[in-house]
This record gives sequence, C-alpha cells and structure tokens, in this order.
Amino acid sequence: MGFDQQGTAVFCVMPASVGQDYDGQWNVLEVGFDKPLASFDDREDAIEYAQDLADTKDGSQVKIYDEEGGEDEDRLDETGSKADL
Repeated sequence: MGFDQQGTAVFCVMPASVGQDYDGQWNVLEVGFDKPLASFDDREDAIEYAQDLADTKDGSQVKIYDEEGGEDEDRLDETGSKADL
C-alpha cells in the first residue's frame, strides 16, 4: 500500500462496477494502484476500512463515490469537508 513511501495517500471507495452492471460490491483502492485493497458487500464497511487506512498516514484522504461512479454529494471525508473528486 505504499506506507513506506513519502507523501500522502488517497483511498477511494467506489462500486466494483457501475451503471446497469452495478452488483452491490464496494472496492477500496489506493490511487496509483490497479488492484483493490479490499472488497465489501456493505458500503459503510468499505468507508470505515478506507478511513482506518487513511488514519495510518498523516495527510491521507478518502474519496467516496456513489453507485454511478460519481462524487457522492452527501458524504464527507474524514476532515469534515466534501470529498474532492
């Protein structure tokens, strides 16, 4: 996950598939890596996992997407501001 690297990490919570192909799965990914770090059946579990990861590295953030793959206007990141997508 790049914890030994300098700089901040951005973790994304997004559906495993979008649109008509949406299957209810949620992935947690780190920007810059192709494969998901984890997959969840429940969106809230994915968000909690991503926030736990972000808490391990100062300055890291979590970006949250909706079922269509767009910015989730109703969710806030761990700093209390809108996720910046």
